[in-house]
Amino acid sequence: MANPEQRPIGDMSVPLNTGDVSELKKEIGRLLEDPTGVSERLDQFLGPNIYTWMELQSILGILFTMEEREMIRHSGMRAWDRGSQGPDQGDQKWPVQDPGWNNQNERHRQNMSDLRWMIIQGIREAVPKGQNIGKV
Repeated sequence: MANPEQRPIGDMSVPLNTGDVSELKKEIGRLLEDPTGVSERLDQFLGPNIYTWMELQSILGILFTMEEREMIRHSGMRAWDRGSQGPDQGDQKWPVQDPGWNNQNERHRQNMSDLRWMIIQGIREAVPKGQNIGKV
């Protein structure tokens, strides 16, 4: 029998404010010029919150061009595959279409958290070190 004093634990979803994301875009600078600074600022902006796949895609869509998003995605998947010990590959952790993850499901929350990590790593690693892409 369940303990009546034990309450179910759940997560509350707070709507994403696109105005805040647009303001962040003005602050973070350009990915190609400072990928580390951009990743740190986005990491700080996201904080400890867990965002859905759709919210993370919306944030990326506001902050980065399509080419930058592809660079970030590929770099993030490579970083995941390089460091992951689990069975899931990067393309499973960062699906192209909305996987319908539910923030009330523990495994889905872990997937959302993993995707967030992949995004931050992907930003850090998207631009090869020592290369000024603007001059290429």
